[in-house]
Amino acid sequence: MGLDEWRTRIDDIDRQLLRLLSQRAELSLEIGRAKRESGEPVLVPEREQEILDELARLNSGPLPAGAVRAIWSEILSASRGLQRPFRVAYLGPQGTYTHLAGLRHFGSSAEFLPVRGIPEVFDEVERGRADVGVVPIENSSEGVVNHTLDGLIDSELLICGEASLEIHHNLLSRAGDLADVKRVFSHPQARAQCRGWLNRNIPDAEVVEMMSTSAAVEQTALDPTTAAIASELAGQLYRVPAQPASSWQWSTMVHRSESSQAMPASGAYAHTPFAGLHVPGAP
Repeated sequence: MGLDEWRTRIDDIDRQLLRLLSQRAELSLEIGRAKRESGEPVLVPEREQEILDELARLNSGPLPAGAVRAIWSEILSASRGLQRPFRVAYLGPQGTYTHLAGLRHFGSSAEFLPVRGIPEVFDEVERGRADVGVVPIENSSEGVVNHTLDGLIDSELLICGEASLEIHHNLLSRAGDLADVKRVFSHPQARAQCRGWLNRNIPDAEVVEMMSTSAAVEQTALDPTTAAIASELAGQLYRVPAQPASSWQWSTMVHRSESSQAMPASGAYAHTPFAGLHVPGAP
């Protein structure tokens, strides 16, 4: 069979997949109507986890299990969006690691609402302006995130899920040479994780703490004698070139769920968790 024939077969399968996805979407719309009538939440993390686990179990390849989960996570995200807009509050601005974790966990069909700090994430969820909130709990090098723990203690929100994100820090700068960098903007956690690299490579640069890694990039975009520690995505969003700044770290994510039952954390290795929060008894 020639290349054109293989491509024709793939085109046929793609059309079949589209028809089946459309049928699934119609069923999802009906489920959404039933949920509204009964007052049930759009997000039911236990149900979504069951779907992903079962598909991973049934998968016989050649797609790896991670790819199957990623594909169906986007399908679930689109289904939620059909039922009604699904809002996710996170530590902004765009391009933070919390944003990346939220995208991976809730999919690109969710509506993402950046806020200035971790306490504001809790507030958005408690006030009903967001369905869930994504906040970091801990990371493998610096331990727990105290602002998140304080929020969990003071708030009635519950953790309903967890996701892990591998963190790759980059030094973002428009400087022509590292020797030209006079100041480095960084979130305290990122600074701590990259302390050794900074001391070895630009020991004389002043480090200025910022509320988030993306805020650091926003600031450095204005001055070619500065740099920021952030994700490569943040560099792309704010058009600031990147070069590797440190080895990877693990980050975790928390979110609020409308489900009436908290879902146990699923991570089993060193990482920074992002947890899901839920208002007890919320519809």
